[in-house]
Amino acid sequence: MTTFLNRLKLRWKLLWLVLPLVIIPICIVAALIGYIANHQAYLGVTQSSKDDLSHMVAFAVDLLDSHHQHYRDGVHNTAVSTAQERDSKAFAAIKEKIRSKKVGDTGYIFCMDSSGTLTIHPDAEGVNVFDARDSSGFPFIREMCEKKSGWIRYPWKNVGSTTPRMKIVHYEYFQPWDWIVAVGSYEDEFYREANKIKEHIIFSMILLLLVVGTASTMLVFRASTLFTRPITHMIEVIRRVKQGKLEEKMTVEGQDELSEMAGAFNRMTDIIRHNKEMEASLAQQGKMASLGVLSSGVAHEINNPLGVILGYAGYIEGKMSEDDPNYKYIHEIKRESKRCKKIVQDLLSYARTPRPSLEPVDLNALLAQIVDFAANHTDMRNVIIHTDFTPSLPKVMLDGDQMRQVAINLILNAGGAMPDGGRLIVRTEPVEGGRVEVSFIDTGCGIPQENIEKIFEPFYTTKERGTGLGLAITRQIIEQHRGEITIESTPGTGTTVRVTLPIEHEEL
Repeated sequence: MTTFLNRLKLRWKLLWLVLPLVIIPICIVAALIGYIANHQAYLGVTQSSKDDLSHMVAFAVDLLDSHHQHYRDGVHNTAVSTAQERDSKAFAAIKEKIRSKKVGDTGYIFCMDSSGTLTIHPDAEGVNVFDARDSSGFPFIREMCEKKSGWIRYPWKNVGSTTPRMKIVHYEYFQPWDWIVAVGSYEDEFYREANKIKEHIIFSMILLLLVVGTASTMLVFRASTLFTRPITHMIEVIRRVKQGKLEEKMTVEGQDELSEMAGAFNRMTDIIRHNKEMEASLAQQGKMASLGVLSSGVAHEINNPLGVILGYAGYIEGKMSEDDPNYKYIHEIKRESKRCKKIVQDLLSYARTPRPSLEPVDLNALLAQIVDFAANHTDMRNVIIHTDFTPSLPKVMLDGDQMRQVAINLILNAGGAMPDGGRLIVRTEPVEGGRVEVSFIDTGCGIPQENIEKIFEPFYTTKERGTGLGLAITRQIIEQHRGEITIESTPGTGTTVRVTLPIEHEEL
């Protein structure tokens, strides 16, 4: 049994354990009520049937006694014999009335004298039955003649019947004629109404048990569902957290133990996520520290040879004509050397971004200068730039040079996403919390959703000649200004980059 229960889900365990606690008491109570009701009904019907037999005996005795008294009073002769009374026409009518009186389907009234001779009977008058015996061999007539009055039960098998039927008889003694007046009925007829009531009670109890059992099962199932639903939800959340989705939360409702456990689990996942973020941040800082040391060495070891290469390439380029077959090779050497130098500079900028020097800056004016500069850049060919600056925008505490680098990076990235031309909107507006928002809205090719989070990672790029450090440096500068940068993009429609900066804050 224990092994079986252990294999069940919690909901079915509750049903298996709780339902017997509900159904068994109901069955016991129903059986007890049914027994009491049946017993009381049985007693009531039995008593009523016995009273009917007693009334029938009293009826017959009263008829005989009435005839006896009437006949004596009519002739005024106490010496008249009982034989003369029974031979009168009035008595013949009484006999017919008694014989015609039925008890149930087959019961009847009969009379006999104390010697066992039937004096009134539907079909055996004059027959002596003193020695008659029932199906078990008991001389029941002899007992009736001896006791004169009372009740008797005996099994009786009629002609043509295969089994005997139990018969019950009530009899009284009529002393004036030394007669025994009896009324008999078979018990199955005698108890017929009681049996009907018993069947009705049993049917009602079974129906009640079915209805109550079904209702109880449904209620217990509903209760178990409500009870296990939070646990099922917790299990689903735990499985997702196990897969690494630490942002998943358990729903906390109420103040019971499950809610307390859900709250503790949520706090635990918050701590784990925070620790992982700290680990990632520490790892990133370690990388940056190593990158800073490496970049310092790289700057000294690579910049000097690159300078020599660029110098000689420029010198040779100046000595050669553009028609010379080797001119394109020298030009390629010069261009790639410049690209290497820019990579080193970007690496140094990312690894050792200086602390911003904050001062009040007119952001609209700064962006207007940058837009004029960027409009003439080769990456912005066929790109139309619109400005939508909010007038009277308050001055913002920021480092103008660093913010110029941020804006140029974002504008040139937008131009790179529109190689066949398009439109770029640069917008400024104040937002809640004492902040301003700068939006760069382009109509370029857009960014796939799975790449949006990756584009801020160092060295991640989709450009053939990109370093993958531009947006990483941009986010680093914005975060040092205590700002935020967000990107919304729809492939094939365009991209919106929003930079939010505080207007005023303490010196960093």
